[in-house]
Amino acid sequence: MVVSVMSEYPERRDPRTVVAAVAIVAIIAVASIVIITFRPPSEKPTLVVYTYDSFMQWGDDPDTIFELAFGPFEERFDCIVRIERLQTDANGIISRLGTEQSNPVADVVIGIDNILILQSGVTDLLTAYEPSNIDVVNSTFIDALDPNHYIVPFDFGLVTLIYKNNSLEMFPEFNNLTFADLTDPALAGGLVTQNPHFSSPGLAFLLTEIAVHEKLLHVNWTDWWIAVNEYIDVQPGWSEAWSVWYDTPSKHIMNSYGTDGAYSVYFYGGEPETGIAPIYYDGDYYAWMQVEGMGLVKNGPNPELAELFIDYCLNETVQSLIATNQWMFPVRSGVVLDPAFEYALHPSEVSLLNEILARPEIAANLTSWLDTYDEIRIT
Repeated sequence: MVVSVMSEYPERRDPRTVVAAVAIVAIIAVASIVIITFRPPSEKPTLVVYTYDSFMQWGDDPDTIFELAFGPFEERFDCIVRIERLQTDANGIISRLGTEQSNPVADVVIGIDNILILQSGVTDLLTAYEPSNIDVVNSTFIDALDPNHYIVPFDFGLVTLIYKNNSLEMFPEFNNLTFADLTDPALAGGLVTQNPHFSSPGLAFLLTEIAVHEKLLHVNWTDWWIAVNEYIDVQPGWSEAWSVWYDTPSKHIMNSYGTDGAYSVYFYGGEPETGIAPIYYDGDYYAWMQVEGMGLVKNGPNPELAELFIDYCLNETVQSLIATNQWMFPVRSGVVLDPAFEYALHPSEVSLLNEILARPEIAANLTSWLDTYDEIRIT
């Protein structure tokens, strides 16, 4: 049975919105959830998985994807898997886990990414676990997410800039786009991004800008924001940004995901209407890698079954479904991608900014960076 309370969204929406008002999100998360149960209640053990509302909901048949992905696990281990898609983002899921810390309900959480795991107190809600088959995951994803294994990679994607192909003749800079190019009022005024407090791609864009200026150009990252502040269009989240960008002819470029072109080709055929513009510097292209993970809830009801489930999620059964249902990349090596992914931005095509802006530096400075960003934006 599927119980779903969903708002209407544009053609595509952001499945990874970062919510700042944690207390409010916790209330919403408790009050409104989507529950997917594969079999009628029985005496079998029930494994509860918390995740965000749009988890695996972007494919051909979102109503059957959970049975396809996790039904074999139920059969093998004679259990019931209950996926609870909380009507919130991963930050709200953490809030939910916090409210239940003294009496955990969930066994596994999916959706904590490589920024959220750095926030204070998150690892206190999880139990470190190294899967028996972790060797199928490239160490790059493990190091980018959590070398201590409080969360284990599930999928990954590249946050980058996209543009309307019909604007390339007007702005040939898109072929080798730099942040300096984006200070031109004509380009800055056509750029749509997201609030880093509320949106994970918005936060990734901020970290991209900081990494490029501080680590590559060795200049103060605030100078760029000061230069574009009166022109740039910052929307609350991905869906709002997409609506403005898609519906406004003068908005030429947007901060989004490197799989947007693949999504378009897969569902609508032909050539994508969007191009990809990773940041260019000194002969190389750069992008920010988001890695989403899964982890054991500390003191969850079924720890042994939860460990088996995390192992299972790294198997090809699940990993082969990620690309065209999540529109992210699988972390398991060797998974064959749909031909539409020829139009996606691949990690081999860029240098990863995560590798030059280290996790400890982000953890130590993120709050102050956001405070400084706010000071610039309100001036």
